[in-house]
Amino acid sequence: VGWLPLAKRPMPEPPSGRKQRKNDEILVVNVSGKKFQTWKNTLDRYPDTLLGSSEKEFFFNEDTQEYFFDRDPEMFRHILNFYRTGKLHYPRHECIQAFDEELSFYGIIPEIIGDCCLEEYRDRKKENAERLAEDTEAEMATDAPLPPD
Repeated sequence: VGWLPLAKRPMPEPPSGRKQRKNDEILVVNVSGKKFQTWKNTLDRYPDTLLGSSEKEFFFNEDTQEYFFDRDPEMFRHILNFYRTGKLHYPRHECIQAFDEELSFYGIIPEIIGDCCLEEYRDRKKENAERLAEDTEAEMATDAPLPPD
């Protein structure tokens, strides 16, 4: 079983971006042992973020010739897809607070989450805020001194 083309006509010529790629380089990003590869130009499209700025050089390991981040590799997949596609999606199976922390670390603002995920993101954010408020309220109630007899 393999790939079977369904088109009746020949495939079009690939884009003439070869010249652009000659000036590009593949970067290796190691996230807690899981290695990702991407083009430098892919990251450079977002210069106001950690990976798109020169700040990423702080994380460059000369010995391995890769960037090392002690972060969540499963979450990084969504971060890297943002750089590749320009669309940020909220991974519904992930903790909202952990996702926000990763966005913050990489310098990506959550306001650019795609319309397809925005409502879910906002709902989860609201639920989390309510849960945290309830926890704080319960904690304060247990810390309060008991009334005198």
